[in-house]
Amino acid sequence: MPSARATLLTAAAAGAAALVLTGCSPAPAGLAGVSVTEDGTPLGVLLMCHDHVDGAMLYPDDVPKESREITGDWRHDGPVTGFTSWPLMQTSGAPAAERWTEESRTARLEKGRSYRLAGWTEDGSWSATPVRFTPEDLARLKPGQVRYTLDGEIRVSSLDDFRDRACDEAAGGPEEH
Repeated sequence: MPSARATLLTAAAAGAAALVLTGCSPAPAGLAGVSVTEDGTPLGVLLMCHDHVDGAMLYPDDVPKESREITGDWRHDGPVTGFTSWPLMQTSGAPAAERWTEESRTARLEKGRSYRLAGWTEDGSWSATPVRFTPEDLARLKPGQVRYTLDGEIRVSSLDDFRDRACDEAAGGPEEH
């Protein structure tokens, strides 16, 4: 029989997944993005401008919301604040996923299919603005670049620019974070 904590965590994750999958999402407190390693391994990227998220979820973007299945799901070992990245798939060249636990093994990304990566909280209080991408979009990224969404527009920048400027741009100007 599962412990009360395990039951609560499962319920919280299911609630967060339902929010992400149904489109009813909490207020964004940061930005989700994707990048690649030197060998092309896809990376998830989160930049929290304020508050936190507890995990990230990857899901297909090209199917009706009610029939979406989760492609990948990760939980961080504590609140995610600031910047973090982790491999979306385990490959021989993938960096270590420090402080991230893969809740479900990421399925292979299908060519021509669109995906979204988003950040979530257990209590549904905050999110990270999702990024939409295809495997072909990942193939066009160079190591050190990140693809993310800001004000409904897809952007590609260096990881350094993303870390240094994206929160300011999201807030409409310079801001401490």
